[in-house]
Amino acid sequence: MKLTFYMTLFLVIFQTNQAFSDDFAPIGAEWYYNSSGNGSAPTGSEYYYFKVEKDTIINNYELRKIKRTYCSYRGDSTEIEPYFIYQLGDTVSLYSQDMEKLYKLFVFNATQGDTLVLDVPPGNEFLKIETYRVVIDTIVSVQYDGVYLNKYLLKELDDYGWFTNFYLEKVGGYEWFIPLGQSIIPEAVGPIRCYHDNEVDINFSSKECDFRVIASLDKALEDRVDLFPNPARHYVNVESDLRIDEIEVLNNFGDIIFKTRATLLNIELLNNGVYFIRIKSDNDTIIKKLIKN
Repeated sequence: MKLTFYMTLFLVIFQTNQAFSDDFAPIGAEWYYNSSGNGSAPTGSEYYYFKVEKDTIINNYELRKIKRTYCSYRGDSTEIEPYFIYQLGDTVSLYSQDMEKLYKLFVFNATQGDTLVLDVPPGNEFLKIETYRVVIDTIVSVQYDGVYLNKYLLKELDDYGWFTNFYLEKVGGYEWFIPLGQSIIPEAVGPIRCYHDNEVDINFSSKECDFRVIASLDKALEDRVDLFPNPARHYVNVESDLRIDEIEVLNNFGDIIFKTRATLLNIELLNNGVYFIRIKSDNDTIIKKLIKN
């Protein structure tokens, strides 16, 4: 009888400790996600930085607090509302303080062919759906920094999910930390740049994790630069009373197409689409969005 009691006690303690045994979000883990100023700057010109700070208890849930910082292309950094993660075994959920409920995000013990019913995360109430279904189409073991992680490739059964249709063990969402709905235009955030914890250090891009383009914070200074015409087809004028040291034309991915000191830009050979004009004046950098049609 005593043996049964101690075995039961051991299992209870073991299961409790297992809440973060697989450590989806271990203390100190870091994520960097691209951002583009909601489309006002080139892709990847700024970033979001997440770091797991501590364990905490809210409404009897044992949670991991993830501090989130928005690092703007204008050079400022702002702390935004944190994420709280709850893990039970191999299932990871997001806890919403406003709604006082858990939203199931990832299941890491799923097998090929399983159908998962996951929760639409908070902030998407306009969709008027609470859950969506995905099938685990394939599980691929991928090596990162000497560590093998499972990539869960998904087939969507409903109109919600990841743009890139997978989530990654330890890392979570690739396009964004939590799933983005198909109805959301993916120009504001993502994809992931880097993930780091005490076991693995991954850079998914060719840029530094904390890379960003620093543009002027001075709105009055920005208003002293104008592009005309915009949209433009053949030529565009950069009009300003500032001294212009250099002008760079960048594509939507932040790649420099050409540089010049001339204020009349010939864009005839550019494909139609979104471009950014980066104007350097003294110690200031100003970014303007240009539409080529």
